[in-house]
Amino acid sequence: MVDGGLDVRWIHGAPDCARSADPPLQVHRYDGSTVIMRQSKCSHFEAPFLYLLVGRERALLVDTGAAPSAGPALPLRAMVDGILAAVAAEAGRAPPELIVAHSHGHDDHAANDGQFEGRPHTTIVAPPLDAVRSFFGLSRWPEGSAVLDLGERPVRVLPTPGHEPSHVMLYDERTGLLLSGDMLYPGLLTVRDWPAYRASAARLAAFADAHAVRYVLGGHVEMQRTPGALYPLGTTFQPEEHVLQLDASQVGELHAACERLGDRPSGRVVHDHFAIEIVR
Repeated sequence: MVDGGLDVRWIHGAPDCARSADPPLQVHRYDGSTVIMRQSKCSHFEAPFLYLLVGRERALLVDTGAAPSAGPALPLRAMVDGILAAVAAEAGRAPPELIVAHSHGHDDHAANDGQFEGRPHTTIVAPPLDAVRSFFGLSRWPEGSAVLDLGERPVRVLPTPGHEPSHVMLYDERTGLLLSGDMLYPGLLTVRDWPAYRASAARLAAFADAHAVRYVLGGHVEMQRTPGALYPLGTTFQPEEHVLQLDASQVGELHAACERLGDRPSGRVVHDHFAIEIVR
């Protein structure tokens, strides 16, 4: 298993975004072929994280971020093109084909898909459930899983609906990274379909028990370093934010929390590293 680095200080907004010097998109190379990007909170308060996994034959971009509410357009296409060219040059081969997919279809994760329309050697997986099931071959949805081989880099796709109907997580066998979207991250986990979310948490816990999960990397950071403390929705400055990474123990904690909540939960339940809120 390849171990990369997460010793990084993420851009986290500013007290006055009009005076912010943050780039609209921060890029961190976890290892030679794994890249993590974060959209600035001064570009959009959601500040989503995007992931680029590069194999020998294909690269997978997971999420395209939010439409900027302020500042310049997100330079995502140019950034991805530059990264793929650099990785290919280092490996002595042509840039790989690109697959643009999503953890789920909410606007803050798919708003910049249009930058990749018409790009050569590129497939955009549309966010609706039928397209996701068809592309990945998830015929037993929400049961089962599928493997997307990027070329000597298998990525397992796990159906995890509940926050949103087409939500998936992706497990990169090469690094042990579990890309968890909006189902599990250090922040407020909003649940719109409780039975589906609870069942997803159970399947996810069983998967984590059977696989080596190095880090769980989600779509946002909304918690503070203080255990159980959330930043308010819409915050554009998070100077004391929680680290991005969770681990397999939090997967088990999420499953146990869902089981304790039972069949008809309501309201918000706060844990040290995440909070669950059922939305009716």
